[in-house]
Amino acid sequence: MQRFVYIQTFGCQMNVYDTERILQVLEPEEYAATDDPSRADLILLNSCTVREKAEMKMMSYLGSFAQLKEHNPDLLIGVAGCVAQQEGERLLKKVPLLDLVFGPDNIPELPGMVQRARENGERVSLTKLHKKKKGYEFMAGKPMVTGKPSTMVTVMKGCNKNCAFCIVPRVRGRELSKPCSEVVSEVERCVEAGIREVMLLGQNVNSYGHDRDDGILFPDLLDAVDAVEGLERLRFTTSHPWDCTDALIDRFANLKSLCEYFHLPVQSGSNPVLERMRRGYTFDEYVERADRIRSTVPGLHLTTDIIVGFPGETEEDFQRTIDLIHRVEYDGIYAFKYSERTGTKASQWEDDVPEAVKKERLARVFEAADIYRKQRLATYADQVVEVLVEGPAKASKPTQPQLSGRTRTNVVVNFPVGNAALGTWRWKGKLAQVRVKRVLQHSLYGEIELVQ
Repeated sequence: MQRFVYIQTFGCQMNVYDTERILQVLEPEEYAATDDPSRADLILLNSCTVREKAEMKMMSYLGSFAQLKEHNPDLLIGVAGCVAQQEGERLLKKVPLLDLVFGPDNIPELPGMVQRARENGERVSLTKLHKKKKGYEFMAGKPMVTGKPSTMVTVMKGCNKNCAFCIVPRVRGRELSKPCSEVVSEVERCVEAGIREVMLLGQNVNSYGHDRDDGILFPDLLDAVDAVEGLERLRFTTSHPWDCTDALIDRFANLKSLCEYFHLPVQSGSNPVLERMRRGYTFDEYVERADRIRSTVPGLHLTTDIIVGFPGETEEDFQRTIDLIHRVEYDGIYAFKYSERTGTKASQWEDDVPEAVKKERLARVFEAADIYRKQRLATYADQVVEVLVEGPAKASKPTQPQLSGRTRTNVVVNFPVGNAALGTWRWKGKLAQVRVKRVLQHSLYGEIELVQ
């Protein structure tokens, strides 16, 4: 009998990838994905605990499904991901309507959990985290069913850094790297399925291989993936400055598929704050890495993460973060107000920066960074850029179809297509040469010149 599963995904790309693995293990059980929770026999929330907002949003969603549960006694509701890993059975006690709680390492066991819940009426919690250096078996991933020409491939799990603000080591475990041959095989399967762009994923992707004995580190993995015939574009996320080596930076200049985009989180520009955060580098050391990246590939887009209001952050500390923004001139930033995460080192300290101050500092960070984001976007005016077409633009209309895609530097480009009868689906996965006619607030608008 055909059943339907509704999955709401919160948080990072790793959770998006895990959602696809959930769909993969449910497929033999004859579950099909649905966008309508009222139609579902199984509702799963793939949760994130890295940011407080995502966790609160997930808990709010849970409550909204209570009425569906009342009207459909056969409906199972579960929580996956990092909140599930952190809370385990406590989550079953907190939320009576929950049937299933399982962590990222337990996705392969989901069909058995569903069977126990359906046949025996059990409320099941399974959050066993693999903690050994060896013996973990990565799932053999299939191309993600997104309808887009790009996909994600996980290359490692966990993180060994133990930053004071971060819960990842507790909910994702220690670093474990997928064998290079398995990564390459997965990428080859993706390309055979029509994928043209692959994003390699890991909590700290550029520390890949340090847990293995084969001597293959992240730059070597990039070499191997770049050699896959038919792969047009290669990206990766996320990185730690600690492991940003010269060998890694040089790959941006030497590998044909590696896109000119590097996300390198800094978190703060203050040395005292960086030390309390346990980041393992200084202002000057980070800037040296940024300068090396810029000199190696001058047109590369460099982006970062910043946390404001970390415990003990003074106005002088914060000003050093502003100084860093002006020194590096980021092409984009992701900035957040600090929020306490239970189980982290920082949660033992007083959250002593007032909320109003955090809000004001966050606004100042965006104001400073916007200068350079706008400057960089302005350089694209009247230039021809290569765009990997992903599908219809948000502003597309049946009578005025527009397509959308990204440059190699990860900038969104929208452009019109004149003949609606051709069907925009025909354009997905094409490489289009687009001349930029307008520079918008966060994207570009242009006219197509050539399609490959």
